[in-house]
Amino acid sequence: MQIKLIGCLSTKNEVLETGVSSFVDCDFLDFSLHAFPDQLHKELQRRIDASQDYDMIILTYGRCSHAVEGLVSATVPLVLPKAHDCISVLLGSDLRRQELSKDNPAVYYFSQGWLEYGRDPYAEYLEYVDKYGEDDAQYLIQTLYGTYREAVFIRTNCEAKKLEQYRQRVRQIADFFGWKVSEIEGNLALLNAVITRKRHPDVIRVAPGTPIVLEEENSYAD
Repeated sequence: MQIKLIGCLSTKNEVLETGVSSFVDCDFLDFSLHAFPDQLHKELQRRIDASQDYDMIILTYGRCSHAVEGLVSATVPLVLPKAHDCISVLLGSDLRRQELSKDNPAVYYFSQGWLEYGRDPYAEYLEYVDKYGEDDAQYLIQTLYGTYREAVFIRTNCEAKKLEQYRQRVRQIADFFGWKVSEIEGNLALLNAVITRKRHPDVIRVAPGTPIVLEEENSYAD
């Protein structure tokens, strides 16, 4: 079976650690597309259209601001996670994320991908300083991130040296914002189930010619 995986850089490390690249062709899209859901939707559809010679297409994207809604694969079945976004995917499920939010809703999550390929809040602040000056940068960054109180690093499989580098980066960001810092073990069962096409309650299979339809914020229509 020839399989195409289309994913975000936010989960690239975790995907490749499964060894999937030895039997699946992988494309990882630019992290910055998260900020532009319409562009992300168009790029995903373009990649899907270009992958119709495969037997199956795997998406490792969650809802991601409804960017996956309406995507359709003309002749090849799609498989994707039933999850809000990559944070839920790395935590194992929307349910686990919701349970964690009950204890502390003011959390900003970090992962390998967010730190390695993304645009973290401190980097965003420095960009604003260059563009608008210190005062306006402080105002903008407080407007965007002022409600957060804690930085939580989602720990997944990685070498010790890199893990310490990620921890140091999270501490640097948290110190700037005055956030607490903590760490939580990730759960890659959902991601692995999507990649291996195993039966799982949060793995969605979409038939060829059928658009992905979002029901409500916490669920997909199959």
